Amino acid sequence: MAEISTRKGLHRIVYFSGFSGRFPTTVADQDEEINAIVRTSIRNNRERAITGLLLSHQQWFVQALEGPAEAVMTTYGRILRDPRHVDASIVGAGPAESRQFANWNMCARRLSDTDDAILRTLDLKGAFDPTALSLDKAMGLLTAVRSIQSRTPAASTV
Repeated sequence: MAEISTRKGLHRIVYFSGFSGRFPTTVADQDEEINAIVRTSIRNNRERAITGLLLSHQQWFVQALEGPAEAVMTTYGRILRDPRHVDASIVGAGPAESRQFANWNMCARRLSDTDDAILRTLDLKGAFDPTALSLDKAMGLLTAVRSIQSRTPAASTV
């Protein structure tokens, strides 16, 4: 069971979920749908003091959300009800000492073939399987993407 932070403390949740059958099938349509998710998330997350990063790769989402515990858990509950997600599972949740995504109300990134070095570095070579991610590996993946994303022109984000 995930440890819930106090209302005033910083809380982080890291989860993965699959694309549902209701999610678009073409990459272009998926990118458009993810952009719509991010636009809505940015607006909602700013109001709730939530930061985070959403990664999509091979029909999967991996996401970290951080902020006030109640806001983070409410947001995760909304994600669970979103028909575009299936098989959601928490990799880790609980109090956080500091924000890892402090400057990100939400960003989305799709790993491309050129991002394979990230997966190799994190020992995730081969088929991407978020069900095998530990919290450390998931955070390593997301923070590596954050670091690359911060140096990448906005045109490469989804």
